[in-house]
Amino acid sequence: MARTLTTAQRIFMAALAAVFFAGFAGAEEVKPSEPPAEKDLVALVNGEPISSSQVDREMTGYQQRLIRSGQALTPDHLADLRAKVVENLIDRSLLYQESVREGIEVTDEEVQEQWSAIRERFTSDEAYEIALKRMQMNEKDLRDEIRQGRAVQKLIGKLFSKSAEISEAEAQTFYDSHPEAFMRPEQVRASHILIQTDPEGGDKAEQEAVSKLEGIRKEVLAGKDFAGLAREHSQCPSREQGGDLGFFSRGKMAKPFEDAAFALKPGEVSGVVKTQFGYHLIKQEEQRPEGLVPFVEVRDRVRDHLGQEAVREAVQSHVKQLRNEAEIQRFDRVDEKSQ
Repeated sequence: MARTLTTAQRIFMAALAAVFFAGFAGAEEVKPSEPPAEKDLVALVNGEPISSSQVDREMTGYQQRLIRSGQALTPDHLADLRAKVVENLIDRSLLYQESVREGIEVTDEEVQEQWSAIRERFTSDEAYEIALKRMQMNEKDLRDEIRQGRAVQKLIGKLFSKSAEISEAEAQTFYDSHPEAFMRPEQVRASHILIQTDPEGGDKAEQEAVSKLEGIRKEVLAGKDFAGLAREHSQCPSREQGGDLGFFSRGKMAKPFEDAAFALKPGEVSGVVKTQFGYHLIKQEEQRPEGLVPFVEVRDRVRDHLGQEAVREAVQSHVKQLRNEAEIQRFDRVDEKSQ
């Protein structure tokens, strides 16, 4: 059910998340305490300014995400992106202005809670300050954006929460009409016992690992519980689950591991298998043939998906109405920063 979000959908998702660097421009009040200089003005939304510095900040976040995803940033691409960022900020300003009209309040405690969650993502004060500087922000800017984003989130919840209520019958209809979205490949569920080796231990360390696993395998074949032996001997975090790795399809594991796991039958245990992680014993627990995922397994995900889509459409329509009623002035400075 992967999909590409429209601009309006991305606006809404950013509003719901209200996360760090989401790009909600502005301060606690709709109008900044120090209006931008005329040369810095990109747009006016019902008289409230959007500055080029706000656009630059938003652009920085988008560019970083695009670079991380491996996308090329050509001049034309950047100019187009910048124009879309301006439109995003206009829509966000309209939504925030409406939250003010609706009397929606955000407490200091709510802001502090979200700020704390953001701050915990950084390993040091220095890393946090560097991130703020990279985004052309200070801490007040960040707290103001959190407050504004939370206000928009509350507005959307107030106006459109009923749109997210999807019945099981609606979910079933969607499931029945989109079978291609619920196909899954052949899968196996496997458990393993991993013994790692010291890279500096040479052949002796590898032989010891192999010997240890061969001894464990004999215990399994003699009737000892594989999960219990995994908890006792495995050096993989999965030891806490008795070595259980859950279901996986081809292409998800190291090739030697995958080949061995899929070659087994349920209940069978492999010989010693070497991967870049070390040496393994593998037990196949269960097989799933390729086919349609049963509705009961995806029902909740389908309802969530349809609810999100319904809210997005409602927000998109509402923003369009707000635009029709608003006085929006755009100034011909959008492309200057893109050259």
